[in-house]
Amino acid sequence: MSAMPFTLVGEATLTQVSGLLAADLAEVLRHAVSERGRAFIAVPGGTTPREFLVSLGRYDLPWSRITVMPTDERDVAPDDMRSNERMIRECLPLASDGFIPLRADGRPLEDAAEELGNRVAPLLPLDAVVVGMGADTHIASLFPGDPRLGSPERGALPPIVPSYPAGLEPRLSLAPSPLATARWRALLIAGEQKRSALMASLEAKEPVAHPVCLLFEGGASPRVYWAE
Repeated sequence: MSAMPFTLVGEATLTQVSGLLAADLAEVLRHAVSERGRAFIAVPGGTTPREFLVSLGRYDLPWSRITVMPTDERDVAPDDMRSNERMIRECLPLASDGFIPLRADGRPLEDAAEELGNRVAPLLPLDAVVVGMGADTHIASLFPGDPRLGSPERGALPPIVPSYPAGLEPRLSLAPSPLATARWRALLIAGEQKRSALMASLEAKEPVAHPVCLLFEGGASPRVYWAE
């Protein structure tokens, strides 16, 4: 474990860690725009990432050249309080064409995933992806027990997949491959429970049981931003 390039900030608040992550990602975005003319990133919704997104939104970045998408999205209206799109748009000064929503808009999720995957595929790889992690070690909307996560063909899955977690709303999610192949990857977690769950997952190396393992595949390990 010590060989992995973690950023574990001890005795730090979520505000401090969120600021560090935002500063690092701002530099990644500047570099991507300088090198390739544009940047394409995926960021999470939810409670823990909000401070990071607010902090990132304060940076003077070339937002007209940055395209953002959510790592996942519940099948809800974009103005729903649970919508990741809603939160991301509130936090970041996006250009009018700078956001790719993960919306089904009343269609079957499989149809929406196919159409959105076709839109996203030409833009890959992501220049950066930031994900959170649930206490059950799910990332994006890839949940424990999903047999697709253990399939040898999972790299051939389309970029966007439908997800039907038990007892929760159906949703759309980035597939394993875009997460694992992003040029820069970060995991944002808070609390000792999640840190312990992460360490146990990386020891087990079983992505079906511990989807967070997917983020540590395919080259250099991600940076982990942890708030106590």
